[in-house]
Order: sequence, then structure tokens, then C-alpha cells
Amino acid sequence: MARQQWKDIFEGIGFVAIIGSLIFVGIESRNSTRQAALTTQALEITAYQELMTNIEELNTLAIQNEHAASILARVWDETEVLEILGERRALFLMFRHGDMAYFMYERGAISEDRLRSALRPIPLTSQRSRDFWNQYKNSFTTEYQNYIDNMIASIAADGRPAGD
Repeated sequence: MARQQWKDIFEGIGFVAIIGSLIFVGIESRNSTRQAALTTQALEITAYQELMTNIEELNTLAIQNEHAASILARVWDETEVLEILGERRALFLMFRHGDMAYFMYERGAISEDRLRSALRPIPLTSQRSRDFWNQYKNSFTTEYQNYIDNMIASIAADGRPAGD
């Protein structure tokens, strides 16, 4: 073989090696970007869960505060106050749990089936729950409000949440 042929062969091999390494770098870059996005998503979800835990702890402290309880007891019968506070707190925590699940759904961390599973404990067929929702729904994101409102509308239409 002539010297030019060897040179052409080695140049071809070099060219293929360069293309192969560029493909490898591209794949690794894409994997790194995806991993960074997943890590960011996990951090967002963890921070949101910690925030909700802190809010729940603050609510618990407020309800357990003797001074606050005694003021409320003067206004209403103590048993009624505890029942009202207990029911409202339970409903708020259920809706907040649903909000957290919706947040994870928006981020692609859970499927819509998993979201619906997380929302099932919320008693949306109860008029008291719907009244509570209408009173406090502005505490949540517009997207979550719309999702719950659509579920309530679906229940009103056919007795079952949409998708069930």
C-alpha cells in the first residue's frame, strides 16, 4: 500500500474516533442535564414537604395553646369548638396533602393515577367539605384550585370524581 493510502486510512479512523467521542460527550451531557433536573426536582419536593410539615406543626401548636383554646371556649361550647377546629384542621390537612401531591404531579414526579389516589381521602362528596374548600381554596395555587373544582363539578354531574 502506498503511503497516501495509509494516510487516508488513518485520517478516516481519526475522523470516526472524533465523531464517536462527540456522540459519547453528547450522551453524557444529556444524562448529566437530566440528572441535574431530577436532583432539582427532588430538592423542590423535599423543601415543599418540609414547609408543609412546619405549617402543620405551627397549626398544632396554635390549637394546643391553652390561652387560644380558652378564648375560643368562651365563645362556643368547648366540645363544639374542638369538633369544629378538629374538622377544619383535618380538612385543611387533607387539602394541603392533595396540594403537595398536585405539586409533585406538576413536576412530573408522580402520575395522574397516583395524584388521584392521594386525593381520594378528601371527602369531596360532603357539602361541609365543599363549603370548607370554597372558603379556603384561595390558600392554594390556581392550578390546584381548578383541579379540585373540576373534580367537584364531576361529582355534581355524575356522582364520581373525574377519571374514577
